[in-house]
This record gives sequence, structure tokens and C-alpha cells, in this order.
Amino acid sequence: MDLSDERYDELMNQATLDCYGEEEEFSGVLCTLEDELAFPLDATLIGVPVVVHGLDSQRSSLRRGVVAVVEREGRRFTASLADLTPVAPDPATAEWLAMHRRWAGML
Repeated sequence: MDLSDERYDELMNQATLDCYGEEEEFSGVLCTLEDELAFPLDATLIGVPVVVHGLDSQRSSLRRGVVAVVEREGRRFTASLADLTPVAPDPATAEWLAMHRRWAGML
């Protein structure tokens, strides 16, 4: 999903309201994604089907990026949210994931 510049700015403003500096911006985006993404979420990780159960705020950081908790064949592990490709997400989740990708410099 591609976001217009205007919509991207709207979503970023929502996620980073009252944030000052990169650390606060990162925390704002992480908290907003935790609230707005619909879990569980089907996705692929390097072409392998996984289920995303949520985000790991303890492992996420400005340096590491947003870290997701994923499951494959009953085994849970973490992966970068930027490395996951969603499979048929609902429209709101798709929009927030597109915002994240653009924000993280993935587009």
C-alpha cells in the first residue's frame, strides 16, 4: 500500500504528537503501532508464513527498530517488523504498516 504524502504526515502527526527528539518519536510510533495494528496478523518472513502476535517493546529500540513477536509451527521468536510482509491485513493495519515502512526508510 502506498500512502500519499498528506496521509503519511497525518499518521505521523498522530503517532508523534508532543514528541521531541528521535527517542520520543520512536516511542510514539511504537506505542501507536501497538494500539493500531490488529493482531494476530498473518505475514511472511523471507517467504516463510508466520503469525505476528504483537510487538516486543522491551526488545524494540531506536537502534534495533520495531521488533515483533512471531510464531511458526508452534515456536515463538522475534523478528524485525520491517522484515515482515503482511498477508491480507485489514485496511487500517495495512495503512499503519505502510506508514511504518516509510518512516523506517523502507520505501
